[in-house]
Amino acid sequence: MPLQPNLDIPPSPLGSPTPGMEEKFERFLQLKRQGVHFNEKLAGSSALKNPTLIQKLMASAGLSKSDQYATTLPEDLWDPSAFPVHAFKRELARSQQQITKRKEEEKLRTQREKIDFVPATNGERSFKGDDMSGVNGNGNSAAEIAGQARGSK
Repeated sequence: MPLQPNLDIPPSPLGSPTPGMEEKFERFLQLKRQGVHFNEKLAGSSALKNPTLIQKLMASAGLSKSDQYATTLPEDLWDPSAFPVHAFKRELARSQQQITKRKEEEKLRTQREKIDFVPATNGERSFKGDDMSGVNGNGNSAAEIAGQARGSK
């Protein structure tokens, strides 16, 4: 393989193209001038969104499943047959299912079954831990403080 690829346009083949081919190219160029781009139209086609299309196209072209990974690159640069088993679709899906199952089991183990609420006794508030939201340092709520302030006026 040469160090620098030859990107020059090859010379035209001998003879003239068929009239039908010239008409197709002219139609293609006309559509391109109108802003219709073949690749965009092809990508938007609902027929290409068919998940079994690749298998049908490969079968009609006589390609095997491994042929879809073929390359012209040297094996030291890209060797699709060198991938480990866990890098392929089935093994990745199985691994993902195992991880999801482990996460769900962990979630079920740590999930609370119920929360017990204990009412305050004798009209007094009971606080557990450091949760003193809405309460001043004396244990009075904001509403109690406001009521005391109105009574002192």
